[in-house]
Amino acid sequence: MKNYFMIILLGLLPFFARPNFVQAQSAPTCTFQPDGSIICTIGGNDDGGDEPGDGNEEGGGACVPGQHMVYQVTAYDPAAGICSAFPAWVDNCTGQIVESGGDMVDDLPCDPQAPAPQNPCDRFTAGAGGITCTNSEWNISARVSFPEIYLDLRPYPATLVRWPTAIRNGGMLESSGSGGKNYLSYGGGSPAAPHVGDWQNLRLTLTLRAAGPMFVTLPYIGDLMLPDQGAGGSPRIIQWEVPSHPAVGAGTQAGSISGLEELPADMPVFTGRGRAPYKLFWELRYFEYTAIEDCVPGPNRNGRYNCDRGTGHMEVVDHEWRRDGDNGEVAPSAVRNLPAAVKADINNDGIPDAYWDNNLTIRRMDNNNSVNSPLYGRSWNWGGVIYWAVREGQGQIGWPGD
Repeated sequence: MKNYFMIILLGLLPFFARPNFVQAQSAPTCTFQPDGSIICTIGGNDDGGDEPGDGNEEGGGACVPGQHMVYQVTAYDPAAGICSAFPAWVDNCTGQIVESGGDMVDDLPCDPQAPAPQNPCDRFTAGAGGITCTNSEWNISARVSFPEIYLDLRPYPATLVRWPTAIRNGGMLESSGSGGKNYLSYGGGSPAAPHVGDWQNLRLTLTLRAAGPMFVTLPYIGDLMLPDQGAGGSPRIIQWEVPSHPAVGAGTQAGSISGLEELPADMPVFTGRGRAPYKLFWELRYFEYTAIEDCVPGPNRNGRYNCDRGTGHMEVVDHEWRRDGDNGEVAPSAVRNLPAAVKADINNDGIPDAYWDNNLTIRRMDNNNSVNSPLYGRSWNWGGVIYWAVREGQGQIGWPGD
């Protein structure tokens, strides 16, 4: 046991102590902010240098070629302080896995902080308003807001007991936000005189993508899972069996709710909710100044041949800006103090794996299922809350379909 513990310490330490120019994938520090946003800060740095582009930047340091061993943790038992992990050999400079280090180890003593999620942010904040990823060292931040999700209804805001009520998921779009930096002098150069290892056009992008159907919960109707039908899809038909009355749970009056002026102020309404799970993805893209080598005839400056069957040598013949980067997913576990209202467990394993989008806009449809009618078209947004009035059918002559 003691030997294994030494191995994981020696293996993980170099992984998190890579040179500056590959620290874009450091583990994040994530915090929920009172304004309802997630801020993430990238864990790279510019070595404390001056503002990029002024010609005074310091170099990012040199990488020592070689490999070191890390453990890819697959499970963690907090009670025993034991991990299950696969050993792997990793390139010192790129952090990429080179080859397997052997069979999985099931009883490896470990630090639960060691297998922290890898992404290009060192601080996140999240909430109903959106998610923000920030880089404190590079001063790069990106923020993405939760997109509107559309619930289309007819009739609305009131229906009749046992009257056919149409409900439709009218669309769940994705949203993105990005930020960047023009130049990072990791090789010691400047925009006018780049050196090998310098970066330019660094861009961090966050994207929220739908990860499942819309979930709608309504009193006396129950839970509905509505796939994305878009604005032209066919709605589902539901029926209410009881009128909205305080005795059956309709405890809020329409007059206390902004936007329900179409209803009598003293009319009680039901309260439901609608939301959709989203996943957050990050992408870091940049261009690195790279030397291009080729085999040229003759020996090198030391009189040696190392290519073309011993008749030539490798030599730098040109330079180019080569695109590089990384991407991945930001799990809710990366966010400290994330409110329960934003955590979504879509596979029901007890672990949040997505974010609830509560930016629900209710749109009223006409009889042709259109939300663009100049006569009936209107929308409401109460942050995921659905208010609905159901009138008694005293004036009805028969019921639809009778």
